[in-house]
Amino acid sequence: MVIMDDKNFWKGRWRGSFVQTPNPFAKRAYVLMKKKHVKRVLDLGCGDGRDSIYFARKGMTVEAFDFSESGIESLKNKNPSIKAHIGDIRKLPFKKNSFDAVYAHLSLHYFSDSETEKIFSRMHAMLKKGGLLFVKCKSTNDPLFGKGKKVAENTYRSGHVRHFFTKEYMAQKLDLFKVLQLKKSSSTYASSKSSFIEAIAQK
Repeated sequence: MVIMDDKNFWKGRWRGSFVQTPNPFAKRAYVLMKKKHVKRVLDLGCGDGRDSIYFARKGMTVEAFDFSESGIESLKNKNPSIKAHIGDIRKLPFKKNSFDAVYAHLSLHYFSDSETEKIFSRMHAMLKKGGLLFVKCKSTNDPLFGKGKKVAENTYRSGHVRHFFTKEYMAQKLDLFKVLQLKKSSSTYASSKSSFIEAIAQK
């Protein structure tokens, strides 16, 4: 439903991107990754790869995955050693028990409820026992919530589709996991005030 409709938007989304600074969420995630001796991490929806590069610099083996050709191209230009994949998050090619951590920064709030359910189940399967999941999504408190055409519950098309999360919705999606942290947050993202739901969970 969502991602294919927006293919052209994401194809060139990161063209000309040379930002090297990692997202604050990546820095917070790394604190726990280091404590838990995470070695292999999947950056799911890596965008231009700034967080993948950060994790790699910290000594982790990183695989990066994104729908955007320009994002993957940008990442490969900056760090060819990171194994980067172009693909649809709804059709993840990774084997079960492959990763110590899956990191998803603003990449899972574009899908229908049934698709989102399957993605969370797939992430659970890809993680090793005790593996960590870090996920951050737009929340219903975000200023963009309700803007554009409503296409499903808490889901609106304005430029492209966004599926806004509540804490309760995130908790439902994490029912296979042990939830370590679940909270609302807000910050300036892409030059505008934004609101999010953040979660850390363990298999």
